[in-house]
Amino acid sequence: MSTTPSSSVSEWKQLRLSLERPYKDDVGNRIPVLYDLTPEGERIYEPKETPSARLEHNLRRIFQERGSDFFERRGNLAKVEGEQGLPGESIQSGPNEGAPSSKIMTVEELYAMRMEIMPQLYIALGEMSHARDLLNSILSSPQPAVQEPQAEPLKLLSGTLVTKPAPIVSVQTFNAQLIIGSKDEALRKAASLFKSSAESMERSRLKGDKYWVDALRIRRANWALTPAPLPYGSPTGKGADKTSKDFLISYGLEGSPTLFRRRAIAQLTTLDGSSPDLVFPFHQRTRLRITTSATRTAVPEICVFDSVRNHDTSNLDDALRVAQAEVVDQEIFQLLVKEAGNLPTASAQVSERLIVIGAAQDLDLTFELVKLTVQEGVIRPLLVQAVEKTSVN
Repeated sequence: MSTTPSSSVSEWKQLRLSLERPYKDDVGNRIPVLYDLTPEGERIYEPKETPSARLEHNLRRIFQERGSDFFERRGNLAKVEGEQGLPGESIQSGPNEGAPSSKIMTVEELYAMRMEIMPQLYIALGEMSHARDLLNSILSSPQPAVQEPQAEPLKLLSGTLVTKPAPIVSVQTFNAQLIIGSKDEALRKAASLFKSSAESMERSRLKGDKYWVDALRIRRANWALTPAPLPYGSPTGKGADKTSKDFLISYGLEGSPTLFRRRAIAQLTTLDGSSPDLVFPFHQRTRLRITTSATRTAVPEICVFDSVRNHDTSNLDDALRVAQAEVVDQEIFQLLVKEAGNLPTASAQVSERLIVIGAAQDLDLTFELVKLTVQEGVIRPLLVQAVEKTSVN
């Protein structure tokens, strides 16, 4: 059976991997042994131990692990082995022939031996410590540099008394003016802040007094006051304070539908600087205008009846009456819209804010909700304008 030469063996079979742990990196520095890794990511390595510290630790372990009489037992063992190994030595025979050659030491003998050895060990430990410290100081201290002899040694520590020069009078005066000016400006700003705060508090007090005075006037005029709903986000659970902190003014008629009574509400303003004393959330500022137009002649005859009345809106009672008239006009217009489609003998045209009813031949009746933003006398219904354009043409 022939054997294959070693050159024919594959290279990967000749590869040998060392099982020893690497102790140096690629640069040649020693790789420290990792002991632990803290949760913060800090690595704890094996502390570097010097030969002197290792020797001191080993000497301490001798007495801790093997006892304080280790050297004595080792010395007796060497003496016994030497006596047994001498040539021509005769072994005495007697009744105690099988007994051991060494006897057991008593406690007193051990204590005496310890008292004899311990001072010598302490002396040896002190000498080794002194030698270690001396060796460390020699190795760590740099070599003293050769210095040229100096004629006189320099004084390393010296004291000098320096007197601060007096400030210039003009500079001192300017600094005093700056300090006084800054303090004066700070006092002016503080006074202005207190003044604005006092004025704001006074305005709030006057606004609060006016709020309750207006509320008493409205209640004296026999307008209905209802509790206002709780603000958005207020707690409504069990045990929560559900008491209303404000009120609403209801100026709708008692027999009106619920939709119109919900719209007929007003509220006194609580914000500073607001011109109107009353706020109408659903105020549309419209009025009902009734127009009759006859087109049987060349010039159309137009008769207008509207509910536009000039009232002083600064008076709370008049403002509420104007708003109530607006709600009543809207309710009437809604009833007309419902009844316009059920007229037996008249035709009607209904839009969002305009109702045109053909009451008779060449006679139209118009109901229109007009805005109050236009001045009185300029308001023109859409149908009237169309009739005028037709007559002109």
